[in-house]
Amino acid sequence: MVRTWKFNVIFALFGCIVAFFSSLLQNSVSTSIIRALIAFVIFFVFAFIIRWMMAFIQKDVSTQNMSFTSSDEIEVEQMVENLNEEEQHKVAEYIRQLLNQEEK
Repeated sequence: MVRTWKFNVIFALFGCIVAFFSSLLQNSVSTSIIRALIAFVIFFVFAFIIRWMMAFIQKDVSTQNMSFTSSDEIEVEQMVENLNEEEQHKVAEYIRQLLNQEEK
């Protein structure tokens, strides 16, 4: 249910009802309705932010990791063999930098 827009609406309705009844004790009905509508919008946006954060936290990390097949490894070995030692070190350092950036 956290991944649907229905969660936003239910959460917003809850906030709307709470705001309406708490405002109704001290204000007129029209003022309470206006405040309830404002609360609905605020709670709806807040629920959207919660849904976005939950999706960000739960995103599948396994899809980001690319697994190499044996044919990919052979191609990489052939490319590395054509480089001299200095170029190999540069490539290795570049890959380390990319991995460090990805971890952050």
